[in-house]
Amino acid sequence: MASVRLWFYDPASDGDGFVNKLVARMDQPFCHVKTQFGDGLACSIYMGTAVVLRKRTFDSSNYSCVTMPCTRAQHSLALAHAHLLNNQGLTFSSLQMYSCLLWTPIAVNATSTFCSKLVVDILQHASLLPPTVMSHQVTQSTLHRMVLPLACVRPAVQCRGPATAIDFKSL
Repeated sequence: MASVRLWFYDPASDGDGFVNKLVARMDQPFCHVKTQFGDGLACSIYMGTAVVLRKRTFDSSNYSCVTMPCTRAQHSLALAHAHLLNNQGLTFSSLQMYSCLLWTPIAVNATSTFCSKLVVDILQHASLLPPTVMSHQVTQSTLHRMVLPLACVRPAVQCRGPATAIDFKSL
């Protein structure tokens, strides 16, 4: 089975990230989210930039990962939509992001986005989130709470039934 990974950034240990901490305080604990696909390609957007699609790794001390199980077809749809949004050159909108955080209605602009809206749009395109979710109203932390019940949860150790210890007898 395929999966899409969502990486949520918690700025608690970020010494320089004033804006990140401000955003996180408005809806705790996260201030940023990215989508990552099976080949390591990650899709995100940052303040003052356009959508970025590149291979990368994540430091698990700052990021929390939620793995969304999906079919190969859904994975392909999500990845294709990420490529489309990247090729369209969508830019970051501070106005849309702050409007989302403050729950102030604002007209959605087709040429700009922010991180959690970008991720929701990708997930919706692949039918991993329902179309009724209003992507422009979903914060990073709200998205985290939304996807946790849908996530693949794997315990650190999987038990496959009772185990019998092997005892060696001395002769």
